[in-house]
Formats: sequence, structure tokens, C-alpha cells
Amino acid sequence: MRSVLQDRRIGEATIQLPLGGRLTTWRVVGIVEELFAPTCPCVSRTDFEQATGRANQANLIRIVTDRHDPQTRMATGQMVKQALADAAIKVQYVRPFDWLTAVSEGHLYVLVVVFLLIASVMGVVGLIGLGTTMSANVIERTRELGVMRAIGASASVVRRIVVAEGVFMAASSCMVAVVLALVLTVFMDAGLGNLFLSTPIPFRFSALAFLVWAAAIVLGAALATLAPALRAARLTVREALAYL
Repeated sequence: MRSVLQDRRIGEATIQLPLGGRLTTWRVVGIVEELFAPTCPCVSRTDFEQATGRANQANLIRIVTDRHDPQTRMATGQMVKQALADAAIKVQYVRPFDWLTAVSEGHLYVLVVVFLLIASVMGVVGLIGLGTTMSANVIERTRELGVMRAIGASASVVRRIVVAEGVFMAASSCMVAVVLALVLTVFMDAGLGNLFLSTPIPFRFSALAFLVWAAAIVLGAALATLAPALRAARLTVREALAYL
């Protein structure tokens, strides 16, 4: 609909819709986007009755309640359903607004879970890579660590130095990743939103999520570099200086 009308002004464009086995012409006065709703043109009741020749008929009733909790909405819907049934009017279903919201959020939860799983796997792989890198770093710096022990550095100092280096690398990479993630999120909001919802997803930044991920990365980096740090702390001066 939007692609057809993009070159024409609202109020001037017309479309043809099949109705009762014949084509009818309608003037477009506006465009409404409803997420996760079936494609359905909205027309005024007067024009619909004139086009179909049927008056005082409807297949959908929207009820607005003064209280908006789920229990009140469901109870009101059931009362209306029973009243219509008593009047010999068949009701197919009663759906509260909370149900429609839950359906919409349920579709998005799938994407969120998939992205979290991908991020978790990438984080674990990154921490494994960090631990391997720090192990190789300790081996390459064996003589340096031995000199530090020879001039009086304790095992705890050496261990803290190695862990601090790993945490610094993780924190630096986390800051770079945040910038790239924000840029990627903007493009994904537009791409996935247009793909699944026909409209861009609103961009939101969660400071709490950033703090949680940063804390997880720092803690994971400390744990990943703990084994290389312990190995470096156990080196004796003789072993370190004898390393070629």
C-alpha cells in the first residue's frame, strides 16, 4: 500500500477493492500501521453500508473499559459475550488488549533470545581466546617475570599484574564493542523492523544491560587469566632465568 501511494498525495490517491464480487473504488485519506495485524483497509461505516447495501451490521466490537487491568478487561469481555449470546448473536472469540500485547512481545522475545545466545557464545569464545593469549604471553615473558621475582616481586604481585593485563584488554575491547554494537543496532532496528513489522524498531539503549555485560566481561576476563597468572606466580627465579 505504502509503495503504491508513495508518489501520490494522501486525499488524491484511490484504490480498488473487491467487495461482493465486484470492484469498488475508494479514496485514500490516511495510512495506519498496526503491528502484527492482518492487512485490512479501514473504511467509514456509512461508506461501507452504502457499498454493501447492508446497514447496522458489524463483525468486530471494540470495548473501552474505565479500568485497564487484565482481570477487568477479561471479565467485561465475558459479560459482553454472554449478553450477545443471550440476544442470539454468535461470538467467535473475546481477546483482551493484553493478549495482543503478549503476542507482539512473544514474537520479539524469540529474536532477543537468539541474539543473547549468539552474544553469550561469542563472549565465551572470546574469553577462551583471551586465556590462550595470556598463556602465550606468560611463556614469552618468562625471563621478564623471573627478573621481577629476582628484584623482590612477590608471587601475588606477579599474579595481580597478569590478571590486571587481561582485565585491561577485556575492558578496552568492551568499550570498542559498545560503539560498534550501537551502530550495528541502529541498522538492525531498521532492517529487522522493516522485515518483520514493516516499520523500523525504535532504538533504545539500556544502561543497566551495558553495566551487566561489562561486569560479566571483566569477571570472565579475571577468571580466564587466572590460570596463566598462577603459572607465572609459581615460576622460580632459577626456572625463569634458565628459559631460552
